[in-house]
Amino acid sequence: MSEIPSQPAVAACTIVSPNYLAFARTVATSYLAQHPGHRFFVLLVAALTDPAPFAHEPFEAVPLSAIGLENLPAVAMRYEILELNTNVKPTFLKYLLARYRLDAVTYLDPDIFVYAPLAPVFEALEASECVLTPHLTSPIRDDKQPGEQEMLYNGTYNLGFAAFRNTPEAFAILSWWEQRCLHLGFSEGRTGLFVDQKWMNLAPGLFDRVAILRHPGLNMAYWNLNDRILAGEPNRPIVNGKFPLIFFHFSGVALNDPAVLSKNTDRFTLATRPDLAELFARYKATVLANKNRALESLPYGFDTFTDGTTITRLARRLYAQHEAAFGATNPFDAHGAFFQFAQQSGLLAGKTLPQKATWREFSGTDRRVEAVHALLKLALRLLGPNRYELLMRYLSHISVLRNQSVFLKPDR
Repeated sequence: MSEIPSQPAVAACTIVSPNYLAFARTVATSYLAQHPGHRFFVLLVAALTDPAPFAHEPFEAVPLSAIGLENLPAVAMRYEILELNTNVKPTFLKYLLARYRLDAVTYLDPDIFVYAPLAPVFEALEASECVLTPHLTSPIRDDKQPGEQEMLYNGTYNLGFAAFRNTPEAFAILSWWEQRCLHLGFSEGRTGLFVDQKWMNLAPGLFDRVAILRHPGLNMAYWNLNDRILAGEPNRPIVNGKFPLIFFHFSGVALNDPAVLSKNTDRFTLATRPDLAELFARYKATVLANKNRALESLPYGFDTFTDGTTITRLARRLYAQHEAAFGATNPFDAHGAFFQFAQQSGLLAGKTLPQKATWREFSGTDRRVEAVHALLKLALRLLGPNRYELLMRYLSHISVLRNQSVFLKPDR
């Protein structure tokens, strides 16, 4: 009697901090509904070590401390919350493949919903080590946002999705990516960096068997709606009248605003895309129903020093540039060497978390902005166009916070 071949060990995963747990529940439940028998793991990016509070979740919780990061406090100080959540991705994927002896693992961003089995992904993995999807699959022909220039900034491939086999070749890709993420995974457009995502522009050229899937039902999102239309039954949507919608990426979703498609685009709204209205309404209702205030209020734990003092972005950048100067000490210690340096250098701003600044806050009529413009105009007259251009180049260099270590650096 011949043996029945065993089913491949396949799993999926996502990464969240506690405030995003409702999204993790939603993507996990949707994935498992389409892939019975698979496992779904969630990496909890926070200063938590006990997974017991998550024992009854639809996913298997993994504390950040479990995945084998070398010097976790240093990595957590180096990066802000978005950066940390994205840059531990390859380490987490390597951990899952090795720890659970998986044949393949798929990463899905928490704001994704799975509507059909990921069959095209698994088929591609039979002949590939890694599977990616591009942001754009057709040219952008309008002046709306995001355009092709924004994709040059953000990266060719959307790393809200990626799949890897458990092979030495796939581990080589993950290890290369991991080193870049852990040491140069900044959200820093002026130097061409954008967390984990931008590095993967290089992967298809550096490694063999990296599959690029252009299937319209994979990773449908606000950035590729210019060439994708939805139809069909709510539970079995069809893209462009032919392809099943496998998963939709609700990036930039506004849960409490029924009219908003995404906060990150002005190309479409739900009013101009009625084909998406029911899909979004159902998704928003599902995420809201999955909220658990007690768990979502668990502290992140990497945003303050041990005395409650807020860690500023400038402090993080200078720490990243001069980690060796602080040795193996805990950078979060309010009595430690890094805190003392930050305090003496004027890098601290009290115990109140500041509102995140965006370009929308800048106005050409603001008196402070007008004063800066007047100073620049004066500099142009005094220096002349050639030396003024040199000044602009230097200001562009020094505006990268890490580069301000030329005048803000610890004594050695």
